[in-house]
Amino acid sequence: MEKAWKVEFRNVGSSYFPQSRVECHYSISSQHNWASNDWIGLFKIGWSSMKDYHTFVWALAPSNYEEGTNVNCCVHFQGFSTFCPEPHGSFFEIT
Repeated sequence: MEKAWKVEFRNVGSSYFPQSRVECHYSISSQHNWASNDWIGLFKIGWSSMKDYHTFVWALAPSNYEEGTNVNCCVHFQGFSTFCPEPHGSFFEIT
């Protein structure tokens, strides 16, 4: 039996230019219970702990959000290379 998704990232690029704004589009399923401390982090590939993030943004509920519904959202990571200590040869993932 397939487990229902709660968060699904969409249109994730394979790479980004330094100093560019990275848009992170995602969908939240109706089964997700939104919390005021929800966040989306940028992690170096191979991370093993939630504390291994390089940066994060708060994932706030849209003002028109109705609990129990699916919703599409977007957050921005501004100035990509300013928070990535090794811009050449390092790979990161959004989680």
